[in-house]
Amino acid sequence: MATNITKIFLVLNSGSSSEKFSLYEGQDEVCSLYFEGVEIDGKKKFICTVSKADGSEEKVNKTWDSLNDAFKEAKAIFEKEGFINESHPLDGILVRTPAAGTYFSKHHIVTEETFDELEKAKLTYPLHVPGAIRGVKNAQEAFPGIPVMTMSDSEALTRDSRRDAEYALPKEIIEEFDLGRWGAHGSSYGYVMGKVKELGILEKKMVICHLGSGCSVTGFIDGEPAYTSMGETPLEGLMSSTRTGSIDPTVGALLGEKLGAAEAIKVMNKVSGLVALAGSSDMREIISGLEEGEENATKAYNMFIDGVAGKIGEFAAKMGGIDAIVFTATIGERSIPVRNSIITKLEFMGFKIKQDAKLDKSKGYVNVAEEGSKPIYVIPTNEAAYMITKASELVDAIK
Repeated sequence: MATNITKIFLVLNSGSSSEKFSLYEGQDEVCSLYFEGVEIDGKKKFICTVSKADGSEEKVNKTWDSLNDAFKEAKAIFEKEGFINESHPLDGILVRTPAAGTYFSKHHIVTEETFDELEKAKLTYPLHVPGAIRGVKNAQEAFPGIPVMTMSDSEALTRDSRRDAEYALPKEIIEEFDLGRWGAHGSSYGYVMGKVKELGILEKKMVICHLGSGCSVTGFIDGEPAYTSMGETPLEGLMSSTRTGSIDPTVGALLGEKLGAAEAIKVMNKVSGLVALAGSSDMREIISGLEEGEENATKAYNMFIDGVAGKIGEFAAKMGGIDAIVFTATIGERSIPVRNSIITKLEFMGFKIKQDAKLDKSKGYVNVAEEGSKPIYVIPTNEAAYMITKASELVDAIK
C-alpha cells in the first residue's frame, strides 16, 4: 500500500525537564513549540518558544507550573498560529520511545498493553521512559481521538542480518527478562542508511557513527545492520555525555548493592561519562579545555576518541574490513576536531581526512576524505523523517 507522505503529524520529544512539539506536514517541519524549565522568583516555571519554518522565533507571554499544564496549552497555541484546525487535522502523534524488549522493537499505536510495557521498561530506561509515559498520556488527553504512536528506537536495527543480537546468558534468564542487544538510535540509522542508498553511495561494508549527546556506532553489510555498539540499553558501548559506556558488570552490581538498582542505573546514565570526567557534557567546552591544556578535559577527550576509533576497529575486524565511514548527529556533523582525531587513528585502514572539510547542507552530504582515501561521509540525520514514514504506514494500515 502506498504511503501518503503529506499527512500531518505531531512529533513529541519528552525529556525529564522539557517538552518539544514539532508539527510536520509530510516530512517538512512547519512549526515547533519548546517548553523548558526556568527559575522565576525562586520557583520553577515553564516557558515556551514558538519556532516557525521561516526561522522566526517568539516567546509565548505566559508561564506554566508544570509540563503537564504546558502540554494542555500546546493545542491552543498551534490552533492560534493556524497550523491545526477542522480542515487541517492531525493524522497522528508520535512519541519517540527508547525502551528495551521485544514489544518496543516495533512501532505501535498506543493501547493499554503499551502502558503495561512502558511501566516494565522504566527501570532500565530511566532517562527516557518516564517522559514517554507523560507524553503519551498528555497527548491522549489533549488530542482525544487522534492516534498516538510509540516509535521504536531499535526497529531499524532489529533485523535478521544482526550478528550480535544475543547475550551469552542462560536461556531461561534471557526469556524471563526478555533480554537482547536491541540497540538504539534506530531512527537515525534508518534515515541515514536510506539516504546512503538514495544518494547512490552505498558500499558493501560501512560504519555509521551517531555522535551526539548519546553516542553509538553501527556496522552495515550490504546496507543491512550487522553489529551495533548499544545493547539492552544505551548504557552499553561508547561513553557519552552522561553515560559510562561499557564497564565491568561487577561495578554495576556493586553500585546496585550499595545504592539500589534504580539509583545505580541513574548514576551510570545521568552523572557519568564526559560530565564526570571533564565537568562538562558539551564537547565544545571539552575541546576548548583541551586546547588550553586542561588535564581533565584532555583525558575526557582522549577517552572519547579512543572509544569511537576502537569500536570502528572492532567492527572492521568482525566484518573483514570497512569500505566507508559515515558521521552523523550533532558532534558527528559539526565537530571537525572530533572527526579528524578519530580518522587520524584509522589511517592504517586506508582512511585519510581533509583537516578543514565542512558540510554543505545544501548538498545534503559531503565526502570529507582526502584524494586516494576510502570515502568518509558527513550526512545530517533526520530521525523525525524516518519516524514519520513509519507512522504513515501504521496509520494507513488501520484505514
